[in-house]
Amino acid sequence: MRNTLHGNAEAAQRAMELVKAKQAQNAQQLVAQTGAHPVQAAAGYSAATAPNSAKPCQCQNMSDEESEKRALHDPTLPVLKFRYVLNRLRSEVKRAARYGHTTSVMIVSIDDFATLPQRFGNFAEMVQNEVLLAASQRFSAIIRRDVDLLGRYLNERFIIVLPETSAEQAQQFAERIRAAIEGTCLDHMWHKVTFTVSLGICTSTGETLPAEEMIMQADGAAEMIEKRGGNGVHTIAF
Repeated sequence: MRNTLHGNAEAAQRAMELVKAKQAQNAQQLVAQTGAHPVQAAAGYSAATAPNSAKPCQCQNMSDEESEKRALHDPTLPVLKFRYVLNRLRSEVKRAARYGHTTSVMIVSIDDFATLPQRFGNFAEMVQNEVLLAASQRFSAIIRRDVDLLGRYLNERFIIVLPETSAEQAQQFAERIRAAIEGTCLDHMWHKVTFTVSLGICTSTGETLPAEEMIMQADGAAEMIEKRGGNGVHTIAF
């Protein structure tokens, strides 16, 4: 079973590396433009604080709506970021405990995603992006957009939170998603690209399980289907 927090650690590490690279780039630009000492530049001195500097701020102007969208949504796919989905799930679990409602969490994994480089060679990255986009669009068309939450979990895995949804109802949702993906065919140059998904569901009434444990149980259920050949659904109820 995958560790859910492992994915967050990898993402956080990549984010820190990008931030450090950006800081180093900004420091080099500052030295070239203002003649500031490299130590000062590395410490975070901006052009506005350098002596005799009157350069205006070049921050990008964004509306509140654009800022919120960037903060909450995945940068490459029409889905939410995992961190936001996790926080919402935690709130939903607390609310379910207060009123005795049922909550379901679904992990959807694209089968054989790692084998695409072997099948498509130099075009693999393009095909992978097309598959991820097509899958997320199919998911979004099936879930209840005003109620459910669709997010990027890790790599080729997605997470769907289904508030006030029983195990039977979640199973029906999962079967609709499985059938929709199974019937998807993408045209890529001279290739026809088809794929399937493995779906794992964890359903809990009240606050039987914390949010993180529900995700791990659903992830384990999806992995069980993958090991059986994929293109199926497995549900765990508590």
